[in-house]
Amino acid sequence: MSSTLFPLLTKSTYLNTAYVGPMSTALAQFRQLQEKEYLEKGATYKVNAYDDLDTTHHILADFFGAKKEHTYVVSNFSTGIRQALTFLSKSLNVLLLEEEYPSLSSAFEESGFEVHKIPKTTAVEDAIEKRLATGGIDVLALSIVQYDTGLLIDLEFLKKIKKNYPNLILIGDGTQFLGGHLFHFDRSPFDLVVASGYKWLLAGFGNGVLMVSSLFLKSAGCSFAELHQRIFNGHFNILAAASLRFAIESFRAQGFEKLLDQKIKLSEKVKTQLTDKLYIEPWVAERKQHSSIFILKGGASLYEKLQKNNIQCALRGTGVRVSFHYYNTESDLNHLISILKKS
Repeated sequence: MSSTLFPLLTKSTYLNTAYVGPMSTALAQFRQLQEKEYLEKGATYKVNAYDDLDTTHHILADFFGAKKEHTYVVSNFSTGIRQALTFLSKSLNVLLLEEEYPSLSSAFEESGFEVHKIPKTTAVEDAIEKRLATGGIDVLALSIVQYDTGLLIDLEFLKKIKKNYPNLILIGDGTQFLGGHLFHFDRSPFDLVVASGYKWLLAGFGNGVLMVSSLFLKSAGCSFAELHQRIFNGHFNILAAASLRFAIESFRAQGFEKLLDQKIKLSEKVKTQLTDKLYIEPWVAERKQHSSIFILKGGASLYEKLQKNNIQCALRGTGVRVSFHYYNTESDLNHLISILKKS
């Protein structure tokens, strides 16, 4: 079934969603219809798109457990977070992890915030807690899933942090998280979550989602209307926004929780086999939870070996990153293991 939905899966063992999610046949057909409507209707196509924007925000908000007026479609993570940060005082002290996703770190560094960093360890929650206890931090910003290790930040820990520091502004990069995990923004500890849609949300390029809390805007001294105006200053990418809406509706139609259940079960098997055979670092199995992103021991030579055997993956640091979504299968895992055994 997955190979019918995603033709790319028939051509390779696709373990590279963390780099870019494949396009589905259904999305490609939908986009063709959108372009046809633009071709035939011109200005009316644009008018209809603006009229539909409110409905798009409602669909996104409902899926991610946020209020509609707190939810916006944006062009991507990098642009969205910068649009939101323009309202915050640059005198705020921001805590980041070292070796964070570069666009997250640079969003604060380029804007002149007071940036403080702590090493990214496998016990990252302990490091965060110790630094916050010393005082002087106004904002904690991090990727919910770390792109270079697959480490999934403990959300229960973040809820505890938020309870202990209720005025702390908590910002999350959800690009490697949304679409791969259940998430309810209003029940989460976050004040701002921004994500691109082309990875785990399978929505193609040029779109993303931004969700913001009342605390964030109170601290920033702006209203939801002002943020809306900042985001939609000028035209927006109508086709990309429609693609994100289509992707979210597709998740719903297929039963998103059922899809995630498939992904979780496979990811546990992946983690077990890779750990037992010492292909990944032992800390992955020692944490309570981990994402479906794994860093294999080995560098360029292993990457080239996997590529030659038609396994799509990515070089990350001194390792090779593989990632599993709901459309991956045990056959994909078995093929990966068989090649690793020969390496």
